[in-house]
Parts: sequence; structure tokens; C-alpha cells
Amino acid sequence: MTLSELFHDPLNFFRTALNTRGLRLIVYAFIVAWLFPSSRFILLVSVIATLGFLWRRDYQFNRSPKFLYLLGVVAFLLIGYLFTYVNVKDVDKLRFSARPWGDGIYKVKNGSYVGEGQGFRGPIKVEIQVKDHRIDGVKTLDYPDLFSVLENQVGPFKKELLDRGRLFLPSQPQMLRGATETLTGYVNAVQNALSKGIPHFPEYNWFSRIFLDCFISQAPNRVTLNALAILFAVFMVFEYAFQSMLNPGTGRSINCYNCASCVGVCPVKEVEGVQMPMGLVLLTRLGDYQRVLELSKYCVGCGRCAAKCPIGNSGPLVISAAYQAARQKRRGKSTDSKRETE
Repeated sequence: MTLSELFHDPLNFFRTALNTRGLRLIVYAFIVAWLFPSSRFILLVSVIATLGFLWRRDYQFNRSPKFLYLLGVVAFLLIGYLFTYVNVKDVDKLRFSARPWGDGIYKVKNGSYVGEGQGFRGPIKVEIQVKDHRIDGVKTLDYPDLFSVLENQVGPFKKELLDRGRLFLPSQPQMLRGATETLTGYVNAVQNALSKGIPHFPEYNWFSRIFLDCFISQAPNRVTLNALAILFAVFMVFEYAFQSMLNPGTGRSINCYNCASCVGVCPVKEVEGVQMPMGLVLLTRLGDYQRVLELSKYCVGCGRCAAKCPIGNSGPLVISAAYQAARQKRRGKSTDSKRETE
């Protein structure tokens, strides 16, 4: 699969690309990372670990260079993380002395500034107006947390913030669920807004900003973790079905009940820790056609499994479909290698 194939035969290019599980995994990760930015670090680690497992086997058996490319990406991420860590550490030290807390309000120029902080259920966004080195107005733009916390904790803090005219550390609540995280996020949003009004406020360099935004973003919240758990289950079901839809003849593996009725009538029963022929069906569902071919030599082709299966699954037919899928995959690899040789 090369880029030249995209222009000569785009349909075959996209079909081959979709039939690559590693590429599909990357596409899933990009979609979720776009929907939930706070999940990017978790997704990054999960994708690298999964691709490392899949491509390492491919490297051992076929000497595919994809695993080496992945190691290069990991090396780049580690170097980038170390570089970003040093920059963030140095900038945070400078920011500590330039913070707009207390008398630091005298460093803030007159104007209106928007800031953001992480609350209990999501980001909190505020708009702060500064006039004559005092906080003259506070407006809440986005607030996803409990209304009771907004009324009982955030409201009094805003009133006292306007009375004092400067940012201060509020007393932390003890009774309301999520109130501590919400109030802390609100304070951080105010601080973030005021910092934008300080001339020459220390900022991270361009590489650190891009690296943090692309690969780390922000700490995952409860909404993100719950969404990831649900999406993982959805993607697993979709992936198994989609894998079989892309390869003719393997769709029957989706319907397997895992009842093991076929195992009871199979004269082979078990080979190398895999129950026959149910294990072949499950391996086909996973898309591990190479393993199916390795175990297929033990199938005697008697067809008893098809007669016993509630839905008519047949070990020989599944093996045949897996063989065709593996053959098509080998053809694609041989075509790519010939093009690279030419």
C-alpha cells in the first residue's frame, strides 16, 4: 500500500487501508482524542502498547519495518517529553513570582480577559474585567458543575472577589460533593484570565505548547473516563463486526455463540491449547488469519461441526475464508515490495 496507489486505484487503496487493524485503531484514537481532549495521554499510551504488540509479531514473522518505525516514534516522544518537562519546569518557576495573587493585581493592565480552569465535571470559563488595578467585574461564561455549588460556594467567592478587588485563596468547602474541585477550578480560571493581562508573562515555548496540546492536553476528568469505558465497549463490538465485513466469508464468525457444541463432536477437540474448531472461529473473528492457517492442518474436514452448530458454522469453511483473507494480505505485501524494488 503506497501513496501512488491512492491516485491510480483509490478504491483499492482505501479498502486495503481499512483492512489494516493498526490503521483503524489510529483512526479511532484520533476521533476520540478530538471529541475528548483530556483523553489524549491515555489514548497515546494505549495505541502505542497495542500497535507494539501487533507489529512486534509482524516483525518477528515477516520482518515488517512497522515495529521499527513505532520505536522511532516512541524515541521522539520520550525526547520531546524531556525537552517539554525542562521548559515547563523553568517557566513555572518564573510564573510563581509573576502570579496575579494579592498585590500582584498591580501588574495587570486594565482590560477584559477570559480564562479557563478545570472543574469537577469539565472546564470552567470566566471573564474578568480589571480597572485601576482592581477586579471590577466577574462573569461566568461556561459552568458544567452542580448548581448548588455555584449558588453556595462560587457565588459568595465572586462577591468577596469584587469587594477585595484582588485574587485571594478562598476557604475550601467540606460538605458539598465536588465543591472543592469546582471552587479550585474557578479560582484557576480567574488566575488564568488575570495572567493574560500581565505584560511579558512567562510562556512555554512553541514546541512545548504543541507537544502538550497534541499528546497530553489536560488531566482526564470523570466524564472522560466514563466516556472512554463506554466507547471502548462500542468500538470492540464494531471492530469485530467490521473486520469480518471487510473479508468475504469470515462474517459467519460473528454469529458464534461460544457454546462449544462443535468441540464436543470434533474428533480433534484441542490443539496447542486451542479448542477445535471453535478456537478457529474466534481467531477468525479477531482477524488472526495466520494463526488459523497454522492450526488448519489439524482439521480433518469431516463437517460434523456444521451439523452440530446451532447456526451452521463450519470449521472447513471458516478455514477457507481465512486462507483467502491471508492470501489477499500476502498479495498486497508482495506488490508493495515489488514496487519498492523497482
